[in-house]
Amino acid sequence: MAKKAIAKTTDESVPSYLQGKSFDHQKDNFGMDDVAVPQVKLLQGTSEQITSFDEANVGHFWHTGADIDLGKELEFVICSRVRKYLLQAPLDDGQGILARAEDAKTWDRKGEWTVQVDKKTKATWKIDDLDVMKSGLTEWGTYDPEDENSPPAATLFYNYLVLLPQHMELGPVVISLARSAIKNAKRGLNDKIEFQKGNNRPMQSLKFIASAVDDTSPAGNFNNWKFRMGGYVDEELFNQATSIGETMKLFQVKDEGSYDPPETSDDDDDEDY
Repeated sequence: MAKKAIAKTTDESVPSYLQGKSFDHQKDNFGMDDVAVPQVKLLQGTSEQITSFDEANVGHFWHTGADIDLGKELEFVICSRVRKYLLQAPLDDGQGILARAEDAKTWDRKGEWTVQVDKKTKATWKIDDLDVMKSGLTEWGTYDPEDENSPPAATLFYNYLVLLPQHMELGPVVISLARSAIKNAKRGLNDKIEFQKGNNRPMQSLKFIASAVDDTSPAGNFNNWKFRMGGYVDEELFNQATSIGETMKLFQVKDEGSYDPPETSDDDDDEDY
């Protein structure tokens, strides 16, 4: 069975010297792992897209590559997923990502950084042991060492490389979850994947539906992710998702680390970070 093309290209848009021909263009060592994949974001009232695009709506999903509103619900099929940690300075600090643990186990560097936690407070974050757990930065109270109730300095990310069955022309996209969204991924997404896997049904065979749910934090109300099963995909889409998952195991995320929801929600626990 022939696979559907991910990107739509009309003959009229292709120069005549390219039409009906094939080329051996892969003469370098670049591949899909070197492509920064756009994200689907759940828009908040503070999201930059709300002020930049008339079409953007709070509580809707937004494609950061095509800059289009995808609506209130989002169907998706997971090709692959990655669990990782980022040590990133607060947004207003401006230093960006300080260290990475792509496998969620080992930091890519040692170092010591002074960061501006808020307008009045600075904190020193230090990695002197490359082991993520031993570094201590995943523990509560490390974001602001003067506040034992502050969240961990290191942020846990769940990155899912997905296809959107209703928007196949957009190609693979990433759903990147962190902080308050982690608990909903554990209880509405990852648990379903593990259950189905136990019954010999790979995650690429499953269709999920994401929607927004009202949540709250000390900073105020916000929209959080909610997940439910949407059934199974057909064989063609299953094969395509499986193939993309194998090809793009080490995908990079466009605007990595950008995340709109607040740092915490009222019912966050240690496992949510």
